[in-house]
Amino acid sequence: LGTVHAENDDDRRSIAAMTRANEADPNDPEVLLSLGVSHTNELDQEEAIGHMRRWLRGQTRFAALEAEHAASMGGAPDTPDSALGLFRRAAAAAPRDADVHAVLGVLAHLSRSYDEAIDAFNTALDINPQDYSLWNKLGATQANSARSADAMRAYQRALDLKPNYVRAWANMGIGFANQGKYAESVAYYVRALGLNPRAESVWGYLRISLGCCGRVELMEAV
Repeated sequence: LGTVHAENDDDRRSIAAMTRANEADPNDPEVLLSLGVSHTNELDQEEAIGHMRRWLRGQTRFAALEAEHAASMGGAPDTPDSALGLFRRAAAAAPRDADVHAVLGVLAHLSRSYDEAIDAFNTALDINPQDYSLWNKLGATQANSARSADAMRAYQRALDLKPNYVRAWANMGIGFANQGKYAESVAYYVRALGLNPRAESVWGYLRISLGCCGRVELMEAV
């Protein structure tokens, strides 16, 4: 359920479902990763980093690395940069682990180190090219670093792999809007809302694009 909510561009409901899943099994790595990503999307750095570190700690091969990091922090809370350093070491220790590189990408994005995040997501995609969520994360990072054309290609790849991926439809709309192509963006937002009418943020994006392309007669319907 949490996965479906996340793919439907609803991180708050995803967090609620995944929190219940985490209560049922505190060590499920998929749940911990999902919570880390959703809290990142909600700009809750402390929660995001905490879940990602718990994910790392739960794997035997990384336990010593995580313990060494905890000792070096001396009880101080992690920052995105300190967590990034930990996951750089984890990625170096496990160069063919797509999940480690994906988390490294998420943390680099959180630190606004967009070039590093793009490299990490590309490495993860070299290992697992069929992961549509990774293509979407790559696109979002490229969009934030003003690489709109690359972002659109990444979102399209995500949709090729999963045509009902609401988050990627919404991100395609944002990509068109960022290029000033508001009329084109409307079609993608409407498609996303057709799949998930409860995606509140997408209604907001749609309203902005309609205003920018002069379709004020549709505002009342929105």
